Amino acid sequence: MKNKILFIAFLLLVFSCGNDDSEDNVSIPEVSTEDGRRMQVSDLYDFQIKVNQTAHVALLDGLVSASHDFSSNPTEVELLALQNAWKTSFLNWKSNEVFNLGIIQSSFIHTRINQWPINFEAIEENILVEETLDNDFVSSKGANTKGYSAIEYLLFHDTSNIVLIELTTANNAEKRMQYLLALIENLNEQSIILKEFWGEVEPSFKSNLETGVNGSQNQVVNAIIAGLESMKGTKIEEALNAESDGVIYFEAYRSEISKEALIENLETLNNSYLGDYIGEEGFGLDDYLIEVLDRPDIDIAIQETFQVALNDLYDINGPIEDTLVSDIEALDNLRVDLQTIIGLLKTDFSSAANIVVTFNDTDGD
Repeated sequence: MKNKILFIAFLLLVFSCGNDDSEDNVSIPEVSTEDGRRMQVSDLYDFQIKVNQTAHVALLDGLVSASHDFSSNPTEVELLALQNAWKTSFLNWKSNEVFNLGIIQSSFIHTRINQWPINFEAIEENILVEETLDNDFVSSKGANTKGYSAIEYLLFHDTSNIVLIELTTANNAEKRMQYLLALIENLNEQSIILKEFWGEVEPSFKSNLETGVNGSQNQVVNAIIAGLESMKGTKIEEALNAESDGVIYFEAYRSEISKEALIENLETLNNSYLGDYIGEEGFGLDDYLIEVLDRPDIDIAIQETFQVALNDLYDINGPIEDTLVSDIEALDNLRVDLQTIIGLLKTDFSSAANIVVTFNDTDGD
């Protein structure tokens, strides 16, 4: 009887092994982890970072030309052309600033291109010095007195008529014009340095596929999180929490294109996640989630929250500066939207992809 029981048990074991389809239930990744990382960071560099750096330099060449035209013929028409050239270049920068990562971040080039808020009192003091206000002078000064935001202050801090007078016939007009031209020249120079620097680090950026804080994909995800945190915190929450005159906490309130700047930021982050670049469909972080990690659930959640935030931003009527009076709820909804995306990236995505989150917000959320 004992032998019969053992024989039956043996047959059941053989039958179960022969019919074991557990291997069929194991999801085999379509793309290996290393190949997925390689494609994601390479496409991001080739189709986003490299393309945008080239476009940024070209636009700043145009800003330099517009500044020379205005200096030679300081009319209201030329001032308007210069202001528009600044807006176009600045908005392009919003698609570049989010990739302040790794060795690029440690070089502090980004802060020399745009540091916000600026110290307008120090700018006014710089204009009054006796020395020549040229590129070397600007280079010697702190980041909060140069770059995009300093130029915005000179071009937009008052009505166009007053700005024109300040730069042409008012006391210290010549020095003010010198400083404006020097700021634009210095900004152009820094953009070229940044573009060349990215070219130098391209090989290491594309080949650094390790896990942990030094890996390129890890740095990219942290840069996206940092970009979202910046939008939510310093670009929205400070305006919401201000006891008075909250409008001054919007990044581009003088030129009234803060909303357009936020849209450029958010669209860039969304497209970088999707691998949806201008004229190219690359391998994005969404593809990495699906084809490497087999986590379409996380991808769906992230894509949906990005779209909700974008729609809420698009739906804000007029300059975002006006929402503090007309529709503060819309601004708070946008803040919540951004926090939802941040939460998904910090927890769900980072856990699935073994990302070490090194950026932490300061408000405890």
